[in-house]
Amino acid sequence: MMNRTLILALSLSVAAVPAAAQTDVPTAAVSTSDLDLTRAADRERLDTRLKSAARRLCRSGLRSTAENAREPACIAAALANAAPQAERAIAQAQSGTQLALLMVETAR
Repeated sequence: MMNRTLILALSLSVAAVPAAAQTDVPTAAVSTSDLDLTRAADRERLDTRLKSAARRLCRSGLRSTAENAREPACIAAALANAAPQAERAIAQAQSGTQLALLMVETAR
C-alpha cells in the first residue's frame, strides 16, 4: 500500500470567544513529517508539540491576574478540542497514511 501525505487542520477554538469575533485567528504549524505516529514515543512527541503550540497561541504576554487565570483555561480548552482530531491522525497513521503537518489554531 502506498503511503499518502495529508495535511490535517486541528482547530483549537476557545469557547469564551464568540465565533463572530474571530477575524484574525492565531495559527501554529505542528510538523509531523519526522514522526511515525504508529510508535508510542512519536505519539508522545506529537502530544508535546501540540501542548507547546497551544501554550504559544494562548500566551498573550500580559501580566495581569485575570490574564494569568485565563491562559491555563485557554490551553486546557484548546487541548480538549484537539484530542479527538489528534486521535484521528494517529488512527490514520496506523492505517498507512502519513501526516506531514498539523495546523493548530485558537481564537484569542
